[in-house]
Amino acid sequence: MEINIQNNPENVVVALNGSFDTSMAEQAEPTVKELESMASKPIVIDCSALDYIASSGLRVLLRLRKASAARGQKVTLLNVNESIMEVLRVTHFDRMFIMQ
Repeated sequence: MEINIQNNPENVVVALNGSFDTSMAEQAEPTVKELESMASKPIVIDCSALDYIASSGLRVLLRLRKASAARGQKVTLLNVNESIMEVLRVTHFDRMFIMQ
């Protein structure tokens, strides 16, 4: 998986590409810490190129939501495909994030 971050004046846009599985969640740890430090701005996660998300990927999303909420911000998920949306619905993550 590839994670691209664009730190804009008004928000942070994160583009996810590939599969967000356990090994990728572990490898992404430094990036996740960096994103948590940017949570004073709204975080927008573009999922248009995300193929798969495992429970470890969901935990990362939850961490980002928690860090954002602590600073009064929100996390938005964009362009979520139907298979990942089904995972988000089953786990009720679709209720925790702004979905666009």
